[in-house]
Amino acid sequence: MEKTIVLGEKSIKLRSSAATNILYKRLFHEDVLTKLTTYTKNLKELKAMQEKIQALRNDTERPKQDVLADMNELMNSDVLEVAMNFQSETLPRLAYVMYLEANETIDTIFKKLTEEQYLFWLMTIDQDDLVSVVGEVIDVWQSGAKTHSKPKN
Repeated sequence: MEKTIVLGEKSIKLRSSAATNILYKRLFHEDVLTKLTTYTKNLKELKAMQEKIQALRNDTERPKQDVLADMNELMNSDVLEVAMNFQSETLPRLAYVMYLEANETIDTIFKKLTEEQYLFWLMTIDQDDLVSVVGEVIDVWQSGAKTHSKPKN
């Protein structure tokens, strides 16, 4: 699948294909599917954490100090760290690979599939803008990862 997304005032074209996961692993030496599975699970944990925080905010029975201590414990949990790591590391890496697929020829993809080229590209985008379109980036990736062949009966 190919889609143009808007990052702040800049539009970038992303494409996902069967090669996206392989290119990602080749450059970053990790499995993007494992990272996305962890992030999906983490989103459920984040939602549960938000519900707990809201319940603590509404708690008028317990001493304020106890409520704040419980909130602090939630805010220092691994749940937030996993989400932030995904958004600061995996998301831009995945977007870069899909950017290459959409904007480079096959010949130049492999020339630009380097950490230096990734860092150069990263300097041209705003991280906050990328985080704001995390759902769109994942949708592009998922659409390209789906099989498009019909079962043989």
